[in-house]
Amino acid sequence: MRERRIDVDGCAFSYVEGPQNGPPLVLLHGQGSRWQDYRKVLPWLVQHYHVHAIDVPGHGGTDRLAPGAYTNRHIVDLLAHVLDAVLDRPAFVSGHSSGGLLAVGLAAHHPRLVRGVLLEDPPLFSAEPRRITTTTGGVLPRLAADYLRDWPPGGFQRHYVANADYFAFFGPLSGWLTRRALRWIDRHPGRALRLWFLPPLVNVWFEGLVDYDPEFGAAWHNGSWFNGFDTAAALDSITVPAVLVHTTWWHDTHGTSYSDEGILMAAMDTDDAARAAQLLDPCEVIRIKSGHLVHFERPKQYVQAVDQLAAKA
Repeated sequence: MRERRIDVDGCAFSYVEGPQNGPPLVLLHGQGSRWQDYRKVLPWLVQHYHVHAIDVPGHGGTDRLAPGAYTNRHIVDLLAHVLDAVLDRPAFVSGHSSGGLLAVGLAAHHPRLVRGVLLEDPPLFSAEPRRITTTTGGVLPRLAADYLRDWPPGGFQRHYVANADYFAFFGPLSGWLTRRALRWIDRHPGRALRLWFLPPLVNVWFEGLVDYDPEFGAAWHNGSWFNGFDTAAALDSITVPAVLVHTTWWHDTHGTSYSDEGILMAAMDTDDAARAAQLLDPCEVIRIKSGHLVHFERPKQYVQAVDQLAAKA
């Protein structure tokens, strides 16, 4: 694969492109990530598709936008210019999490560029202003807004580790892990947190977080991300084939998508996924017992979902 850059309306996009081994496939990562977290599936995908994995503005090697410019519609329009420039025909677009909402926006507002959409566990309906504060996905945007308000020393990655209770899943070790992580960050300024004894799924998260623009998250927290974008209307307007991946680890383990405190512990609950599928009709829903980052945790099942989308089209 080759790393490339392209300037669109004053925003320099970073992306990687694979060889022309099949139809074009665009990969859009989630909030706080970067294109590299697709590394487990890229070796297979590049054999069968013409892959373009793009860093979303405010992430990885792509430029940051001005405060207030992080709206779905604005980023979708920028991405449409990128696809216009680098593709010679409509593409399959696969978006993870917030990238899934960008994939929805592209299919709804720039349909000539999209041949089909794979929505990988996107926060459909749950990220809207009336609900985001009661979801586990709302933690990162809330901390981004807090960081921009207070500007604590040490950078956003340190602020996140100190306040997110990220290591709570490790039970009694969570406090020790947090202190160890903060010491590592203080000793390695500007570098992504990496502790050799942590699972790869943890370390890959921090690889993207170190370059993340908190303004992106603040737009989710204050609701401006949805200016000019209506999730239900956009889903309803999509006419290309769609595959919706819904992760069910928390639900299958606990019998509900919610914690005892009423916090949504997934990107979508079962009602959200059913509503999205009805609006997208026809839509294939794939339920996977996995955490949120399917393409990293369940790479074989993710690749199968991509192939199912290609077969539908």
